[in-house]
Amino acid sequence: MDVQIDAALKRTRGYWFVDGFIEMAAGGLFIILAGILFIRGHASQPTFTYWFLSVTGEIVIAKVIGILAAILILWRLKDHFTYPRTGFVRGKRIAATQVLVLIGNIILFLLLPILALLAASLLIASAGNVLASMPVWFPIGAGSIWSVLCVLAGEWMGLRRFRLLAVMILLTGIAIGIWQFAIGLPTFPVNMLDSVNRTLTSLSFLILISGAILMISGLVTFLRYRKENPTPYMEAS
Repeated sequence: MDVQIDAALKRTRGYWFVDGFIEMAAGGLFIILAGILFIRGHASQPTFTYWFLSVTGEIVIAKVIGILAAILILWRLKDHFTYPRTGFVRGKRIAATQVLVLIGNIILFLLLPILALLAASLLIASAGNVLASMPVWFPIGAGSIWSVLCVLAGEWMGLRRFRLLAVMILLTGIAIGIWQFAIGLPTFPVNMLDSVNRTLTSLSFLILISGAILMISGLVTFLRYRKENPTPYMEAS
């Protein structure tokens, strides 16, 4: 009985991803953030602190605006495309505080690599070996964390394709780390700004490719969903 209840709960949670819209929206947001990070991350600024704060501020603003726009677009798409085809059991409307908590959690998830980068640059700046190898281990670490989160989310919603997403994101992080190692690590004495620039480049490529993976997964899911549900459901008169 408990197994059946758990399976029903997973199907209910996974229904939000049945049409692929959320994955495509998340992928699009990732690609936009990767572009901002790559372009602004290499802009020259008077000081490192000013440069870092300006980049971080722009990314946070882009995340907030992008997430709010994505939520509005998703609600409209689901109301006009998904729910007329496969239905929706509407309960209590989501309160504004719940939406804010959701946005906060998403921002925290996307901001963690940047915060980790800042902590590393401030705490281990004197550790030459660690700082010099940061362009290598950082994308591998970020890819590993995101892949674990994908697996956990997939298990929570009963979506097997999230396991494949996790593997692809992990392999992307490893590949980027190998690429940075192959082109050579920063020479000693380590230039902190150069190491951080290369790490931001690695992170931007990781976010870009992860976004592309999410968009492709969402598109494949959408095409399969549309094929299985070509027309809205019509009650027999």
